[in-house]
Amino acid sequence: MKYYIIPLFVFFLLFNIPHSWSQSSDTLQTDSNKVYPQGGLVDAARFVDGVAHTVISPVHWKGKDWVNVGGVVAGTALSTLLDKPVRSLMRDQEGRVWNGIERVGFHYGKPYAAFIMTGGFYLTGVIFKNEWAKETGLILGAAYLTSGALQTLMKTAVGRARPGTEVGPWAFDPFSESPAYHSFPSGHIQIAMVSALVLGHRAHNPWLKGLLYATGATTFVGRLHTDAHWMSDMVFGTAISYFCTRAVINRMDSNHQDHIFGKKKNPITWQLSPALQGIALRGTF
Repeated sequence: MKYYIIPLFVFFLLFNIPHSWSQSSDTLQTDSNKVYPQGGLVDAARFVDGVAHTVISPVHWKGKDWVNVGGVVAGTALSTLLDKPVRSLMRDQEGRVWNGIERVGFHYGKPYAAFIMTGGFYLTGVIFKNEWAKETGLILGAAYLTSGALQTLMKTAVGRARPGTEVGPWAFDPFSESPAYHSFPSGHIQIAMVSALVLGHRAHNPWLKGLLYATGATTFVGRLHTDAHWMSDMVFGTAISYFCTRAVINRMDSNHQDHIFGKKKNPITWQLSPALQGIALRGTF
């Protein structure tokens, strides 16, 4: 097994960890200048809360959210018009560069890449007492889990035939056990895009951000090149990763310890004031 993902993980850490060495493992400084106690139990609770919130978020969707869903469905439908032309184009591409892109993209989208990323960042944070690395690991894990569950469910339920079956892009066998009918949406792009989106979001350097956001393209191109997926499989898989990742990031930004366990107390200010029947004691909080 060639772990192409490890150099990227190390490279990302080297460029970003120095910005947050000053953060203790006992506290997490947020943008609002509040400091929240941290620990293993709190991390676990925040992780579960982030996953649960993302899973049930459709219940709270409003008009604009449903418009976005409609846009994704429409965009995916339009991309099916490119399924056959793109397949023909990619099958004509040969050479060491194309094969190299395919290999990197293949490993970048495998489940073991997700485990390396999640465990690597979180354990790095624990060992070196760095909250930035721990937070990155938590976000990655929650985003992989939620988007992966949705992708797996849809892949089986839809049962779309892969290009290599030569039966066309509109052949379906729902709930088939055959991998040949597990094309929509792509699992590789789901994992790769979560990695790209989270790491790009967490990076400090703008050039590094752009590079990390672009890493998902290796998997996108690679899976088309190997005739493993249709174009529309990749488009919808990318959309799943984007929306799940954004939901997880937003939730993890807000679900610090005081929000979960309710330990943060607002001080009460007591004040004596005149009243009709004497003096009143008023508490303000």
